[in-house]
Amino acid sequence: MKNLGRNRAFVTLTVADLFETIGTSLFNIILLTYARTFAQANLMVSLVSVATVLPGIFGMLTGRLADSQTNKRGWLAGLKFVQAALYLVLAQLITEKQVGLLLIIIVINLCSDVLGMLSGSLRMPLLQAKVASELQEEALGINQGIGVLMQTMGQALGVSLLAATGDYRLAGYLNAITFLIAGLVLLSGYETLKLPSATVTVTSTFRQLLRQVRQAMEAGVHERLGAIGERLVLECGRCKRRCTIEFIPDSPGDAVTTFIRSRNSCDEYC
Repeated sequence: MKNLGRNRAFVTLTVADLFETIGTSLFNIILLTYARTFAQANLMVSLVSVATVLPGIFGMLTGRLADSQTNKRGWLAGLKFVQAALYLVLAQLITEKQVGLLLIIIVINLCSDVLGMLSGSLRMPLLQAKVASELQEEALGINQGIGVLMQTMGQALGVSLLAATGDYRLAGYLNAITFLIAGLVLLSGYETLKLPSATVTVTSTFRQLLRQVRQAMEAGVHERLGAIGERLVLECGRCKRRCTIEFIPDSPGDAVTTFIRSRNSCDEYC
């Protein structure tokens, strides 16, 4: 626990997730209460309930989208501000009791929940990269425990706020503030969330392989490769293209000092 407390990346992600969870759970209970005030209360509550569980259907899409993003920390921070903006718009609409406006509000809340799922998919690789492998299970347990606790607190806060003020717009503003704080927390620890560049690793590994092959050939291993035409086929781990390495001895019996590479592979990584 102490080691995780000293890990600034872990603390940044956990605190941001804390505020995000409060905001999400707070407005879900507010929206259900708001739906009950309509004449078709049962229908409206049913629509809100369906919209609450609907984001789970998009889990595979959000996961694939998160995996395809190289700048995960930038996306994660940016999504918090997008969610804050959505709830600012929502706060302006929730003052009128109209079915059309309620449907728009449900769609806005649904969009925010989907973005929240995308945030979770972006957060997981950052946790795995920034927390030591022997501490990852503990870190995930802490995050899940805090999430359950904050969800309960957010619902209690939403009910208390509504009972004290009866102001749905205020709830929308408060929700926007929680996401804004989450975004600011991520920006404050932005540098600690930087992932190592995969490009440098791939390029370096491939060139080291070529050097090792050449050294082996100079040591006499080329005699065994000569039986297969003195050619070696390598595959780039990044682009999956293959290139042929042809080793050319200076003269019969000499060590190989030169190689010719085909141009089938990518120039950037190979």
